[in-house]
Amino acid sequence: MKNLLLASTALVAFAGAAAAEVAISGSGRMGIVYDNSILNDNLIRNPNGGITRSADSGFLFSSRVRVAFTLTQETDAGVTFGASIRADNAADGNKGKAGSVFMSGAFGKISMGDVDGAAESAVGNLSGVGYTGLNDLNEAIYLQQGNSDLDTNQKYSEFALPAALYEYSTGPASFYVSLGNPAGLEIPTTIFDTTNVKVTNAVIDSAYGLGAKYSVDNYSVGFGYEGVNFSGISTDQTTKVESEFSNTIDNWILGGSATFGGFTLKAQYGEGSGKGIDLTQYGFSGDYTFDAWTFTAFWVSKELKTITDTTAAQTQPFGFGVTYDLGGGASVEFGAVDPDRLGEDYRADLGVNFSF
Repeated sequence: MKNLLLASTALVAFAGAAAAEVAISGSGRMGIVYDNSILNDNLIRNPNGGITRSADSGFLFSSRVRVAFTLTQETDAGVTFGASIRADNAADGNKGKAGSVFMSGAFGKISMGDVDGAAESAVGNLSGVGYTGLNDLNEAIYLQQGNSDLDTNQKYSEFALPAALYEYSTGPASFYVSLGNPAGLEIPTTIFDTTNVKVTNAVIDSAYGLGAKYSVDNYSVGFGYEGVNFSGISTDQTTKVESEFSNTIDNWILGGSATFGGFTLKAQYGEGSGKGIDLTQYGFSGDYTFDAWTFTAFWVSKELKTITDTTAAQTQPFGFGVTYDLGGGASVEFGAVDPDRLGEDYRADLGVNFSF
């Protein structure tokens, strides 16, 4: 790896007066996962005839490898600029949907692309478990997040990744500002529909986030706020009359962490609201490390009300995991989670993670 990095840097140096640094890194994993959605030998004979195959708990092998490229350079005035992209995301990186580019200096750092929003940058997430992450149930709901589960039953995100993130640090304090693409983004969503009204051509008109974090010694506290403005066409399903639709969703979250001895504790609390939408989320995680071992546990509560579901749809997933550091960038990891969702069973995994 060192030889490859030196060779890459040397080649770029010959191409121009200033030497750019091109680093190649990667990650890999291999192991086995227990999941309740695996299609195996669970055959069901229908009362009206015929046999169907349904999901049932079972095991599967899970492995992957990823290669990442990180490029950095510096101007004559001392401004650093660069970019990073994973090889498997090259196509979306060309469209600004994956990877990121940045410029940094005494003024702070400006990034565009697949970067965290200001709230997530300031507060972060609780500790997760498993070598695959087991669907990352430990993560909080952020509006400017590509895998936001504000609408869990829809297998897509209603909210765009931030198009730009600005961050500035001075002493123990850090500040963040993120903005969605001002061109707007059309989204296929049903979270604004009611029994008699259907919303189409929904567009994110604007999205923004603010965040601040204060860290001293082994303690930190962060606060984040986000807002997303929507517009679209509202159609009455009875009269077929169309009218303008608009909605604004706000979200704030507070989090902190403390490390003492081998223990690290994290806690978060947040609330979100909009027309017909109400969100409350909170949780905590704990890590205990000694020698090469790390034990992790998390518990979260997410209570969401939407226009189509006015009851409190509360889920309280929890998980437990163990990591053993083999050294040299390899670790053995085990995790088990209870998603606490109707129709979903326990999940677990055991495998090895590699970093290069």
